[in-house]
Amino acid sequence: MKKRYFAYLIAGLQLLPWTTGHAATPSGDRAGYRCISSKAFPSPAGSKVVAEVDFEPDGKLPSGWSQGGGEGAVSAEAAQGKAYFRLKLKKSSNLRSPVFTGEPGTAYFLSFWIQTPQDPWITISFTSAEREPSYTDIHTPLFYPNFPLDTGNEWRQEGFYFVMPPQCKTMQLNFGIRDEGTEGQETLLDDIRLRTASDAEMLAAYKSERANIPPYDVTSRPGDGKNLALSVAKWEGRAGIPGKPFVIWALGSSFTDAQGDGYELIQAIRARFPKAPPIIYRKHGGPGTPWEYVYPWIKQFVAAEEPDLIFTYTSGTLEGLEDLLAEVRKRTTAEVIVPSLHFRPPPATITPENITSGMLGFEWAKVHEICEKYGAEYVDNRVEMAEYLSKTGLDQDELLRDHNHQGVHGRIRVWDNVTRHLAKSNQSTYTPESRERRIPVAPPAKTATEQVSLSGNWTTKDGVLHSSAAGARLKVNFTGNQIDLIGRQAPGGGSVKVLIDGTAADQASLFLMDCIQSNKRNWKNPHAVELGSNIVPQKWTITMTSNTGDYRLDGSVTGADGAGNLAQSFTGKSGQITVPPKFWRAGRIEKNGQAEYGVVSGETFTFDVFRGAVGEVSFKADKPGSLVEPLVRNLPNGQHTLELITTGKGDVAIEGLYVFQPPGK
Repeated sequence: MKKRYFAYLIAGLQLLPWTTGHAATPSGDRAGYRCISSKAFPSPAGSKVVAEVDFEPDGKLPSGWSQGGGEGAVSAEAAQGKAYFRLKLKKSSNLRSPVFTGEPGTAYFLSFWIQTPQDPWITISFTSAEREPSYTDIHTPLFYPNFPLDTGNEWRQEGFYFVMPPQCKTMQLNFGIRDEGTEGQETLLDDIRLRTASDAEMLAAYKSERANIPPYDVTSRPGDGKNLALSVAKWEGRAGIPGKPFVIWALGSSFTDAQGDGYELIQAIRARFPKAPPIIYRKHGGPGTPWEYVYPWIKQFVAAEEPDLIFTYTSGTLEGLEDLLAEVRKRTTAEVIVPSLHFRPPPATITPENITSGMLGFEWAKVHEICEKYGAEYVDNRVEMAEYLSKTGLDQDELLRDHNHQGVHGRIRVWDNVTRHLAKSNQSTYTPESRERRIPVAPPAKTATEQVSLSGNWTTKDGVLHSSAAGARLKVNFTGNQIDLIGRQAPGGGSVKVLIDGTAADQASLFLMDCIQSNKRNWKNPHAVELGSNIVPQKWTITMTSNTGDYRLDGSVTGADGAGNLAQSFTGKSGQITVPPKFWRAGRIEKNGQAEYGVVSGETFTFDVFRGAVGEVSFKADKPGSLVEPLVRNLPNGQHTLELITTGKGDVAIEGLYVFQPPGK
């Protein structure tokens, strides 16, 4: 079974005050995530320089850097020293760094001098081992649209704070030209530096960014957080598996994407719950992706990633939202936050009618009703944004970056409205133990939902169950759809065989899938399939055989499994894979009486099907440490029996078991 736990640990951070006034800065200077300074940016003690390019003395690029449409120049007009780099204002012009190995979850600071008649593309790209990246490369002009489009052809020093996504391992800088200029126009660059930044620096940048916008009250109100009891328990250390990160999945459209890397949300959680475990923010989004396509993502791969919290900032049909929430409740114990969308023109005037009216023909009040039905935390972001605009006298465009998507100002305000709900509520709609709970084994638990029994040679020491003998059995009757083992590993560790409902777990009919990936990186169009019967773990490939939706299905083990068309439901000859048209976005769309297809001949889509259970667990490791192993996943949500049988190959040390019981059936 594929491992889904992250080993990354985020250092504990404290949030600086949220309700600050406007900060005074020297004329032309700015502090925040993106900075302007008339003086050299400081390099605090302890920071590590990743890259430093000053183009001295002859304007040549360092080893590993590449360029197109540019060259070094030696001139007294350089911002610093006597050399700089210049790019012609052509779309093909760029300056690219080598790929740098980074520290996951670490804050960084990129600074440079720039002279330009237009705002170029300045990007920071990341890579990870993920099959489908759950992060967003940073495009600074998109994140900070309110900066002048040019520097007036004068040198200006800029800096940019960012956090490397915890699931990523490398990064690369690119300076490119966005729009064609006239002949002779150039963008000039000098003194490019990339270094690590401390947590204190990052938080100071966050405080400064907030100081650039009006103060805001994020005090929780009665009822806020009533559907987040399990998350609160994990943040307080009363629930969850020790050492396991708290995983947030952000799913939706470009509005979800515009919420950034979740830094503000993470800091809000840590400010209110200092004992919170490491937090990982993962994101999967595509332009215009509504709830009805987030739903198949849940089915296809998100449920298999064991999310703790799902955040979806988008819209769609009411049926799509209901399908999404029903799937989450049936498959996972994850909690869900659903905010209503911010304002975007039209309308130009905020009225009670357009505050509550939907942008796709439905009422936000209906969205609230569906959230209440499924116990999702609804954030009335739209109403709170309207109150904020009214109180401050701001125009809605001042929260946007492109007359549609939220900019940094709007992004922070959305997170502020979510923050009110990060609260321990006395109106909770359920108890955390009804969804996730630890099962003691020493002594064996006997409750209404779980009963543990032991046979064979077991001993107990310091609350840990031990056995080095062969044939010792631990049996547990439990209620839920997933059970994990919590134990200890050591150089002399042994192993156990795993049985579920009387069957060797690695032979049980329990399977999961990962995301569908296109060879053309067709990330704009989310896709999903469904599993059928007689499943064999393998890699599947859907190959388009025409430009009008025809395809063939092939399994790496099964082989050729039939052919279909995206406009019609199809099940492979083996019965293992079904391709529903409603799960294949832009498979076939009618426009003005003409059929359009979002795929082309030769395009391939691949995904893996793998087992949801392990047949044996080893407690052996190079050095002593904790062991957390998902034993069985994706069970029918109900009563089951798990057995662990020692092999006698070394010491087995079990601290407990952990059960997941989704509230839906």
